[in-house]
Amino acid sequence: MLRQRAGWIAAGAYLAVSAVGAVVTAATGRLDALWAAVLWYPLDDYSSDGLAAAAAVGLFTILALKTWMLRQVFTFPPRAPRPADRRTVWLRRLLYLAVAHALIPPLPAVRLPGLVGEALTLALWCPLQVLFALALRGRLRVFALVTALPGSAGLAMIAMDEVPGVRAPRFLLLACLAMAAAWQVAVLFGQHRDGRWSRDTVTAGWRHVTVSLATPLAAVAVLWAFTSTTVPLMGMLEEFDVFLAVWLARSARELTGPRGRPRERTPLRPSGPILLAAVLLPFLVLVGPEETARPAYSDSWYDAGPPEATRSEDGARADHESDVVAEANARCRDPWPRLRARRQGTAAYFLFEGGGYGVYDPDDTTEGEDPYTSVDDGFLGAAGSSAVVMTYGENEPMCLTVKAFGSAPRLRLKGWERVAEVGLVSRSGRLEVPSYADGGDEGAGARLPNLALKGPGRYRLRVYARGGETAEEHLVVVFPGRSVKKVVYR
Repeated sequence: MLRQRAGWIAAGAYLAVSAVGAVVTAATGRLDALWAAVLWYPLDDYSSDGLAAAAAVGLFTILALKTWMLRQVFTFPPRAPRPADRRTVWLRRLLYLAVAHALIPPLPAVRLPGLVGEALTLALWCPLQVLFALALRGRLRVFALVTALPGSAGLAMIAMDEVPGVRAPRFLLLACLAMAAAWQVAVLFGQHRDGRWSRDTVTAGWRHVTVSLATPLAAVAVLWAFTSTTVPLMGMLEEFDVFLAVWLARSARELTGPRGRPRERTPLRPSGPILLAAVLLPFLVLVGPEETARPAYSDSWYDAGPPEATRSEDGARADHESDVVAEANARCRDPWPRLRARRQGTAAYFLFEGGGYGVYDPDDTTEGEDPYTSVDDGFLGAAGSSAVVMTYGENEPMCLTVKAFGSAPRLRLKGWERVAEVGLVSRSGRLEVPSYADGGDEGAGARLPNLALKGPGRYRLRVYARGGETAEEHLVVVFPGRSVKKVVYR
C-alpha cells in the first residue's frame, strides 16, 4: 500500500514545505522563502518590487503543476516479476535516472562545470534514446532508431560548445536537434500503437513536446519589452514543463505491462491544451530564451541633458539628475538573459574623460603593479587585485552587465567585437565595479553585486565588448580560477 500512497505523501510534503515558505514570505515581504520552497533552488539578487506580484502568481501556478507531477511520478504499481530481457531492465533504469535528472535542480552549492554537466547528460540520453527505440513494436521502431542517432549527435555537439574555443556548426546542430524532436514524436506514435502504454502516458509526452517547442517561440516575440530585472523570473518558464518527468516515469512503469492492457484513468489530470495555454500565456511576457547576444539599449540616452548638468552649487545631485540616471539604467538590458548567474546586475555606466572602468577589490590596500601597464591590446589588463577595461567612448554612458559564477561558463563569441580574459585576486573577498552614487564623475548608475562569489581567492575575469549606434555594451563575467594568464579570444 505504501507504494501506491507514495505519490500522495510526496505531494503532501511538497505542499507543506511550500505553505511554510508562503507564511515566511507573507511575514517578511520577500519572495526568497516561497521561491526556494516551490522551485527547489534559491533566489539570487531579486530586487524588483514591481514584479513581485507577478512572480508570486507564477510560483503558485507552478506549485499546482508540481503537486500534480509529484503525485504522478511517485505513485508506483504493485511489485511485478523482474523482466527477463536485460535490454528492458536497462531501459527502465535509464528512464528512472532521467526522471531524477529532470526533478533535481542545478543547486548552486553542487553546480557542476558546464562541460561535466553536458557530458553526464550525454551519457544518460544517448543510450536511453537508442534503447527506447528498440523497445517499440511495429514499423515506427526503425524510424525512432534512425532519428535517435543524429539526436545523440546533437547532444554531443552541445557538449562540444562547453569547450573554450570549440564551436559546432550551427546549421548541423539545429538539424540534429530537429531530429531529436522527431525521435520523441516517433516514440509517442510508437507508444500509441504499441499497446503497453496508456493514453495518459502518451498525452503527457505530447504535452511535453508542446511546451518545449511553443514556449521559446512565443517568448522571443516579447523579449524586447523586458529589462534585466526579470532575469530571476526567466528560470520560471522551464519549471512549467512538468510533463517530461511524468512521461518518463509512466513510460518506465508501463514498459513491462501486457499488450492490450486496459487504459487506466489518471486522477488530477490537467484538462488538456486549454489549461496549458491558460497557464503559460500570462507568464510568457515575463520570460524569454536567448539564442544570440541581443542589443541591451534603446533610443537615445538623454532627453534632458547629462547628469552633471543638473548639479546644485554645493555638489549635491538634484532630483532631476536621479531621474536621468534611473532612465539611463532602464534603457540597459541583460544581453544574455538565459545565462543565469549566482549574482548579476545590469546598469548604465557613466564614463569620464578618457573612458574606461575598473573591477577591483575595494578593501585591498596592498601596493602593486599598475594594471594600465598590462593593457597591451588596448582593451583589458590586470595586476594584483585590480583590472582595467578600456572603452570605445568617453564622457557618455554605456550599458554594463556583470555576472558571477561558481565555475567557468561556456565561451560565447557571436555578436561581440572584443572578448578577453585575465586573472586577478581578491584578498578581502570582494570584487566590485565603482558606483556613480559614491560620488565623482563616473561609475555605475546602480550598485552592482560583489563578484567574488567564493570569497578571498583567485578569479578569472572575462570581458565582452561591442560598440553600437546608440550606446556601447560590456558584459563582465567573473568565476574562480587560479590562472593569471591573459587570453584574447577576439
